Parts: sequence; C-alpha cells; structure tokens
Amino acid sequence: MNNPPTSPINSSYDVAVIGGGPGGAALATFLARAGHRCIVFEQAKYPRYHIGESLVPHTYGIFERLGILPQLRASAFPVKHSVRFVAPDGKASLPFYFTETIKGDGARTWQVERSQFDCLMLDHARANRVEVHEQSVVQEVIFEGGRAAGVRVASNNGSPAEVRAKVVVDASGHACVIGRQLNLLCKLPELRKATAWSYFRGGKRLPGIDAGETTMFLIPGGGWFWYIPLPEDIVSVGLVADPEYVFSQSDDMEAAYLREVARCASLTERLVTAERFGPVRGSRHLASLNRQTSGDGWVMIGDARAFLDPIYSSGLYLALGSAELAAQCIDEALKSGDVSAARLGRFEGPLMQGVEVVRRLIHAFYDPKFSFMEFAKRFPEHRHALIDCLVGDVIKDMSAFTNALAQMTPPPPPLGSNLPKPSAPVPAGA
Repeated sequence: MNNPPTSPINSSYDVAVIGGGPGGAALATFLARAGHRCIVFEQAKYPRYHIGESLVPHTYGIFERLGILPQLRASAFPVKHSVRFVAPDGKASLPFYFTETIKGDGARTWQVERSQFDCLMLDHARANRVEVHEQSVVQEVIFEGGRAAGVRVASNNGSPAEVRAKVVVDASGHACVIGRQLNLLCKLPELRKATAWSYFRGGKRLPGIDAGETTMFLIPGGGWFWYIPLPEDIVSVGLVADPEYVFSQSDDMEAAYLREVARCASLTERLVTAERFGPVRGSRHLASLNRQTSGDGWVMIGDARAFLDPIYSSGLYLALGSAELAAQCIDEALKSGDVSAARLGRFEGPLMQGVEVVRRLIHAFYDPKFSFMEFAKRFPEHRHALIDCLVGDVIKDMSAFTNALAQMTPPPPPLGSNLPKPSAPVPAGA
C-alpha cells in the first residue's frame, strides 16, 4: 500500500467520512468523482486485520463503476463461483452456481483477504483525490442547531482538530460513532447469535471452479460453520450459533470454538491436513440496528447502520451498496443546498427493502421447521429468487418470493419493532 505523507487538515470540506473501510472508501470515491471535496478519517494504520472476507457477485457492478475490476482480476484472491450447504449428517447440496441467474463475467466474485482488499479500496480513493488521514480518531460529531456540522478529530501526528463539513458520513462499522454518540445503537434481540473464528493453513479445497466456493457446514441446534478459501493456502473457518449453545460447557471462546470444530465431522475432514494459526476471535452478539440512520447533515452506511448475520455474506455488499446509494443522495443534496434528513435519506427505502429480504431469509435459515430443499420443491419458480439472495441482487421487488417464504415459515416482527427503549433520552441532534 502506498502511504503518502499526510497532508495538513484544512478547516472545511463538503463531506467528512468516519472510517476508511470499503464502504467509506467507495462513498468518498464516488463523491470525489462528482466534484466534492471529501476527507476520510480512519483510526487504524493500514494494512490492518478485519473479518468479512466473502464477496457476493452483485458487487461486480459497483466495482466496475468504481474502476477497480482490473486490480481485482490481477489479484491472488480466489475466484468464487458458487455457494454450497452441507447438512449435519454430511450430505452436501449441489453448488448454487451464480451462472444460474447471471450471465457473463459478473457471475463470479472473489474471496478477499481483507487487509489487502481494504488497502486496495483506500488507495483507489486516494487516487481519486480523496484526502485520507489514518490513525485519526473521530472523538465526536459536532452538532449545531440539530444539524451535523463537522467532527472533532485526534491524530497521533498533531493536536486535536475541528473539521467542518456540510455532510458527515458514519462508515465506522461496529464502532458506530454517531449511533453511540446519539444513543441510537441497539442489539437486535431476535437475531442473537455468537460467532468465533480462526484461520487454518493447508485445508482441503474442491477441484476446478469449486475450489473458491463458500461452504457452509450446518451443525445440530441451528448453528453453522463458514469455510472460505483465501490466498496463500489459508482458509477462514468461523462458527455462528446461539450463545447458550456456544458457551454451554465453557465461557472460554477458544475452547468452545475448538470443541465445535472437532464435533463437525464434515469440517474436520477438510482440515485433517491443516494447521491452525493465529488467535480465535469472536463476538457474543453480532446483530445490531440504529433507531435512526440519517439526520440533518449526517447519514450512516454499512455496518455502522445495521448488521444482521454473516450467513449470506451480505455485509460487504450492503456496505458497498449503501455507499453508492448514499453517495447519489449526498451529491444531489450538496448540489441543491439541501442537506436535510429527508434529502440525504432518500436511499433508505429501497435499501431497507433489500435488507428486509435478507432478514427474512436469515429467519428462515434459523427456523428448525424450515427446509430450503423443501422450499425449492414446493416453489420451483422461486429458485432463481433464492439464488438472487445469494448473489446480493435484493434491492428490487421480491414480494412474490417473500410471500412464498411466509407460507413455510412465519415472518419475523417488523425490523426494529422490538428494540429495547433507550437508556437515556435521544439527544436533539438526532
């Protein structure tokens, strides 16, 4: 990664972005190309570690519009053509090949090593005249008269600075800077899952085009493992299950993870010649949502606004998709001189419709009475819609598919309807 000397921070910008991950980098790139002055504050020094390695094919168009497909094609990232499910008894489904619904080069995607991928995205933003400051922590968003007006930043290269901006974008991921500052962030009680993951070198890969697939190993009790091939003969292996199940025998995350890996015979067969390296990382409750995701002068994108579950690898797509949609609204708002919540948040309706489709499919997956095999048999006309969910093509009308889904598994309550009440009043700035 090319890290040029950090330029002095000026006092005023069109857009200040909190977080230099893929969503923040993409949004800033789109806006800089539209002629807006953008600054990105990233608290880490790149390259840095991050989880979330599997892309879905519907990111292809976003990468094409960003202009980074040549870099991805030239990378060592394994090419991903499909997804496969392995039942607890070891019976594997046929691969869900993305070519069933997508024609041409866009039917493939990549399994990315995030420290490399995120560097690629942030370097691309720099190349498009985005001002980037690493090791710079946004301490708080400045509100004036209920409108976001800038940020206060502390860096290791100088004294704290106050930076004015017409629009502030929270792309800080699970740090969720605005959500925590305004007391908007909540855990989603209906999607309470724990996760633990680590890495192995030398794990088995399938032959041919299946070598880069994502394999999901289902385990008793509704949990599952991901198995994601990465460069340099490395695989990412992660467990997702109810916290009560994961920590039923021990509160130690590493012990729980290794116990479940050993129990999953289909997974251990893939790992028989592999060696684990690095720590076991994890989280005891993944799913979160903010009570409000845009306001006067500010907007959230990616994991900073919501995170549901890793089951369909939707996290990076929703980060990139929300970045592009938000960038379009911010561009229009800046050009019109109207940075109200109503103007900045115009993208939220279509985006949340897509999020709802993913959420419905997540709830179906965790319903012990639901079977995707039985669903495909009963509703063969919706197989393509199911694959659309796996490729990320969900920001469109999918009501026929969700109506069919409702005939086999009860829909969950409306998103956000059962959030806990705030522990303190939400400030006027929200």
